[in-house]
Amino acid sequence: MTHQPTRTPEVAFVLGGGGVLGGHQVGMVRALFEHGITPDLVIGTSIGSIQGAMVARNPTLTVCDEMLRFWHDFVADRVMGLTPRSVLKALALRPEIKTNTAVRALLATHFTEPSRIEDLQVPYQCVAASIERAAVRYFDSGPLLPALLASSAVPGLWPPVRIGAEHYVDGGVTESVPLARAVASGARTIYVLRMRQNERPLRPARTPWQLGATIFEVSRRHHLHQVLNSRPDGVRVHVLPSGEDSAGQGREARWPSKARELAAIHRRIDLSYAATSRYLEARATRQPAVPRRTAPRPHVHRTWTGTVPPLVTEKHRRQFHLFDTDTDGVVTASDFTAAAKRMATRLGHERDSPQALALRDAFATYWRSLTGEAGVLSSQSLTREPFTTALTELAFTPATYDTCILPLVTAILMAADHDQDGLLGRAETRLLVRALGADEAEADHIAHRLDTDGDGVTSLDELSESLHDYFTSEEPGCVGNLLFGGAAQREPGAESG
Repeated sequence: MTHQPTRTPEVAFVLGGGGVLGGHQVGMVRALFEHGITPDLVIGTSIGSIQGAMVARNPTLTVCDEMLRFWHDFVADRVMGLTPRSVLKALALRPEIKTNTAVRALLATHFTEPSRIEDLQVPYQCVAASIERAAVRYFDSGPLLPALLASSAVPGLWPPVRIGAEHYVDGGVTESVPLARAVASGARTIYVLRMRQNERPLRPARTPWQLGATIFEVSRRHHLHQVLNSRPDGVRVHVLPSGEDSAGQGREARWPSKARELAAIHRRIDLSYAATSRYLEARATRQPAVPRRTAPRPHVHRTWTGTVPPLVTEKHRRQFHLFDTDTDGVVTASDFTAAAKRMATRLGHERDSPQALALRDAFATYWRSLTGEAGVLSSQSLTREPFTTALTELAFTPATYDTCILPLVTAILMAADHDQDGLLGRAETRLLVRALGADEAEADHIAHRLDTDGDGVTSLDELSESLHDYFTSEEPGCVGNLLFGGAAQREPGAESG
């Protein structure tokens, strides 16, 4: 029966491309359905278009069994499997390594009914790239099989698919994760089933034939990073974890046996199911999720030689005065507890909320680290000079910074992250900037500068990098110096006394 979409979709599933990594999506789909989350719209690219069509046809938990059978046939038929012989054939100046005969037969087996996109149970779209128009096309009606073949026609592996007067290749060329399409369709809650959460490091090409692929990958990753981190107002985006952070992708064998390839698929299903289940359970209990690092950047820790630049010393003294709100010349554990409460309130959280409790624990850890470095009990107090000396030691030593200060940065970001996606949109960043004490007039400017990679959001890495600069940098113009009311930019000694 043809579906008739009569309302704007509330929940969308967006299934990205990833080839043989597609097993991750099976585990994600199982976790979503087990938690009672079903789609009003499904959009897919490449392998995600195939699995997305299965979900749109059968939006129930039993679809996971269908997806698993698909993968067993996929491996048995060596649909994407390469052999030394096929690679040698490609060297004879052929534009592709294989024909699409095997994948066409596989799809025909698994998609006997319905035969048209508009006859699926849930509104569905898949993405392909038109060669003649150099543009994206979203197939949302018409014959299903040609659209799936076009969306999954990996350039160089399979030939382009002709539909009408145009030739189409894999949708990942233009949109490897069609998140923007889901937003444009009106979805308010979007679950992104993305498989490559840890991209392998890129290196300069060593040969001319590697150059094109390297440049394409740089462009693809840059675009994908911007799309994934775009958070329109009123839209909640959940990038589901694949679980590879806990186990690593590892290096696949170049010519894996069928048994080894199938075992890898089952491993991916199990990993993503467990990781996605934990993510959804954390949300159901309103526990803040751990922020994800979108572009890991290790801190460039400055060497502590015992001589601290005057501006850094002044900033450390400024930290003391931020906690010494009663101006009695000493700070205690109660001052840090009060600071945690103020931060939670400014960020819009109730006293006993998970975010407020996390802030309290992080501030308490920070206090215990300072008193421990100063050689006093946490129940005692600190005056300004011992406080400043202890903070300098913590900030300039990589191990102590990461264990004593970085957890506080993480707790602050989690508290500001109201949609709990591990990233701060512009409004969330502005709220955080104001909560830290920055001027209202400067809030937009500072929020913009915190977004160092220009993707429209602030990640844990960007926030941590800026705060690390506040604690260690002698550059007056660094963005970290603006976060606490701009006092750090005054001339050294202006706040001494």
